[in-house]
Amino acid sequence: MATNVPAAMVSNQFFDEFTAKVRVKPIPWEGYSRAGLISSDELHRLKDFQKQLVQLVESSENSVSLATHVPLLVSLTEKLSSVDALQYLLVVLDELAERDVESVRALANDMDNVSRALFRCMDKKDDYLGLKACKILTGIAVTCNVEVAFGRMFAYLEKSMRSELTSVVDVALQVVQSALRVPRARSILYNEAGCLAQMIDVLKRTVSGTKTGAGRGVVAVSQTQYEVVFCLWLLTFERHVAVTIDRKYDVVSTMVEIARSAVKEKVVRIIVATWANMAQHSVNVPGLLVARVPACLETLRVGRNFNDEDLKQTLTDLTDTMAEHTGVMTSWDEYVNQLKSGKLEWSGWHRSEQFWKIHVAKMDENDHRIVRLLARVLAAPESTDTSVAVACHDLSQYVKYNPEGKKFVAKVGAKQRVMTLMTEGATAEIKYEALMCVQQIMLNAWRN
Repeated sequence: MATNVPAAMVSNQFFDEFTAKVRVKPIPWEGYSRAGLISSDELHRLKDFQKQLVQLVESSENSVSLATHVPLLVSLTEKLSSVDALQYLLVVLDELAERDVESVRALANDMDNVSRALFRCMDKKDDYLGLKACKILTGIAVTCNVEVAFGRMFAYLEKSMRSELTSVVDVALQVVQSALRVPRARSILYNEAGCLAQMIDVLKRTVSGTKTGAGRGVVAVSQTQYEVVFCLWLLTFERHVAVTIDRKYDVVSTMVEIARSAVKEKVVRIIVATWANMAQHSVNVPGLLVARVPACLETLRVGRNFNDEDLKQTLTDLTDTMAEHTGVMTSWDEYVNQLKSGKLEWSGWHRSEQFWKIHVAKMDENDHRIVRLLARVLAAPESTDTSVAVACHDLSQYVKYNPEGKKFVAKVGAKQRVMTLMTEGATAEIKYEALMCVQQIMLNAWRN
């Protein structure tokens, strides 16, 4: 039974060219047999398989399965150490898996041995071998819905994404794309964190790289952006991911920057689709507003002539959704949204005495909700240096215009945190704002 689309799709010129070379590279199988590395029976069966494979390829016949040879190929992959031999074995295993479902099922039915063989290949210091092993493992998981050690595979792919070779990074991203077709792989990737953090770092380098002329690991800016955001889109189908991913990784502002300058329509389409997934959860709205997503949507809707009718409709629908939240926003509403997003930035509100005089009483409403949010920004490990500095400043203004507020600042642990930042802050700005905050607290204590 033939499959039209591979379960694990990888398209990379260097990868494909290397695969073609592996297919024709001579392997000394007879020498392995004489050395006792493989038995004479295994040699005979391997030769028989190679003959059948050639006949099958030449006849272009897709209805014939070679699945009966899968156990032999897996066994050889487990026992041999030569990188050349292992590359060949993985190439033919991958071709069998793409050619017919029976071969994939044969692999799935022997997952203990298959996993051991493939992870053994990942331990070899050979990028092609490791990535090919990941591709096969992913194809099995997507086709047969069997348990796969995604965490271990993602850990390998994280290292691959740190490569200086753009082709290695590109293939690693495409393998993750395929793996995320399996819903349980999404939670594993998100919880493992390292691989996802590296993917987002690659995405952000596509932005900084276009500005600096750098972009290590970026095979082509638009393609890399599409691959990473496609993964983010798949992840945001999981609610627990959708409601926390921007707070953890600050991806929305990066996508806004990409969408404004993207030439490829497919890049804009996948970014807008990701925002649409996120906008389904009200907790994400403040972050989308703070990142200026509505303005970006309006620019795309009015300023670009897209061919994709679905994209046009999604832009219109999402623009309408966001407009419901931006229609009558006051400066206080914008400030609260910024706080809820966990990403504070300097603006006119923070430096305005009038703003604090008018709104300080609101900070005590709903059980001091705003003060608690500021304290959370100070304590959150994902908070940026700017967010921490602004939070220190805002707390100082709260205490300045509400002297009794210092008691609650101490109660929620913010006072102690600010005092620590005064000497241990990551930047000079944080230390300065923390010092100003402590001075304000002490000044009010002295006055009282």
